[in-house]
Amino acid sequence: MTKWLASIKSLNEAKQLESMFPDILDMKDPSRGALGALTVTEVAEIVRFVAKRCQTSATIGDLAMEVNVIKPAIIEMASSGVDFVKIGLFPDSNLQHCLVGLADTLHKLKTPVIAVLFADKPVAKALWPILKTVGFHGVMVDTALKNGQHLLDHWDRLKLQTFVASIQEQGLLCGLAGALRYEDIATLKPLGADYLGFRSALCQARLRTAQIELNRVETISKAIHSLPD
Repeated sequence: MTKWLASIKSLNEAKQLESMFPDILDMKDPSRGALGALTVTEVAEIVRFVAKRCQTSATIGDLAMEVNVIKPAIIEMASSGVDFVKIGLFPDSNLQHCLVGLADTLHKLKTPVIAVLFADKPVAKALWPILKTVGFHGVMVDTALKNGQHLLDHWDRLKLQTFVASIQEQGLLCGLAGALRYEDIATLKPLGADYLGFRSALCQARLRTAQIELNRVETISKAIHSLPD
């Protein structure tokens, strides 16, 4: 069954969602890029408030593909008590070296780490099969540029279906995100991803930096739970 993820930017938004928590409550700062990070203190405060009533995840920011930059950020964010840490993988000549260099940390860390790929800034498909080898627990695809375009503007249904199958064949969790809209659910849910991620669809005027509106959250939640896989 496909679950859903809602991204929030503050403890206040977490409190707004208390009556209808998603399957995964994701934490990031949308004003600071695709995967802008909240502070570890802010994340820890939200984790304590959620108190295991749903799963939680948090991003570490749009960081350079350097082991000595990403490794401490992962470890620090994991200390917040979050259920999953998410890191973005951007096209870079150093990316494969970075992934290999993170393997020891990923395998030893008790907190599962999710790799985030970007449909509009794709990394080489040849790297997909090594993500499990180096220790990632799951992989999701998102959009890097928040310019009004949606995931389906970059990858068509067939490409997304291939992505989901490739990731799940490795035994990894698979997520789809990227300015997803209510109307995308009927197209994407049958692909069988483990979860669909939303932010802008939950916000006033569909602006990801605006405040969450509960009626939009309820609409997305009902669609996820009522539409067939």
